[in-house]
Amino acid sequence: MANTIPAVMTQLLARSVEVLRRRTHMARLVTTEYSLVPGRKGKTVDIELPPTKTAAAVTPAPTPPSDTDVTATTVAITLDKWYASDFHMDDQQQTQVLKDQQFYPPAAAASLNAVIEQVDDDLLGLHTDVYNAGGTAATTPFATTSVAWTTGARKHLNREKAPMADRSVVLNSDAEANAVNLSAFQDLSQSGDQSVIVEGEIGRKLGALWHLNQGVPDFTGGTLSNGSAKAALVNDASYTVGESTVDIDASSLSGTVVKGDIFTVAGDTQQYVVTAGQTASGNAIAAMAFAPTSKVAWADNAVITFVADHAANLSFQRGAFALATAPFESGMGTTQSIVDPLSGLVIRLEVSRQHKQDKWEFDVLYGVKTLRAELAAKILG
Repeated sequence: MANTIPAVMTQLLARSVEVLRRRTHMARLVTTEYSLVPGRKGKTVDIELPPTKTAAAVTPAPTPPSDTDVTATTVAITLDKWYASDFHMDDQQQTQVLKDQQFYPPAAAASLNAVIEQVDDDLLGLHTDVYNAGGTAATTPFATTSVAWTTGARKHLNREKAPMADRSVVLNSDAEANAVNLSAFQDLSQSGDQSVIVEGEIGRKLGALWHLNQGVPDFTGGTLSNGSAKAALVNDASYTVGESTVDIDASSLSGTVVKGDIFTVAGDTQQYVVTAGQTASGNAIAAMAFAPTSKVAWADNAVITFVADHAANLSFQRGAFALATAPFESGMGTTQSIVDPLSGLVIRLEVSRQHKQDKWEFDVLYGVKTLRAELAAKILG
């Protein structure tokens, strides 16, 4: 079969695109960019962000105003994630790949799915950058109403002026099961769409496409405790607007804060997220880092309340997160790569000879990054 391996690879990769598009999830919902230049782990891919523009008043005059140069803003995403999953095919399966247009080896499907799920997991893991949240921690949303989206997460996206197009809601199985049962989604007189009844899918509702994703993570926050409460106090009498760190203390403060801990401060309606983990020492934490910058000049001893552990269901606009991929530099074995324009993923298939058998392997090189955290919000569960 050695002389037919390139033909088998071509056929297998062509059919892999169909599998990829059926199983890829988060990659289809975020900003994607791929480089045509072969790369290696550690290289970067630049994604261009839309410029911030303002309208200027026009005053007719003999001399037109001078032109202003517009500098494109780009974000570099490091290709720091490289994952692979291998499988084996015997001669009979390789022959079937060539002859049967419908055949896709189960082992190949399992390996490709493993790689795709890893990409999904890393994109979902960006939830620790998100600071806006609706719903109640440790309570599965949509038990009786869609309020967790309509007055919670959706409100945050609207307030942040997120574009109305390309909005998505991604739920774990518990939240999705509740949402599917909402009368507002099932009742044709209210939804005008029978997909929930017939297909068991929510589809597009309330300005967003709703998706089930079994990979939605549960977030376990830090162990910070002031006695029995997960709370602390601002320890700064000269706090100003625009700060990105804060000293906190309490009479009996112990434990840790971790990246992704969401908190609020008394007298301020903005929600914030911890951006770096720290451990309390001497009943205090110095310079706890957070985002976004403070919107209010917090008072000394203002109460800081942290959100409890929760399922990190997400609502977001496409511009919130990004995925970048690139083809690999040439390897030692027989390789072919293919780009899926829909998801942006560049998948490589490589064959290497082992003892009396061939090892086939899918791998992908990519990076993920939060572009604009304000365009996302959690639906706590």
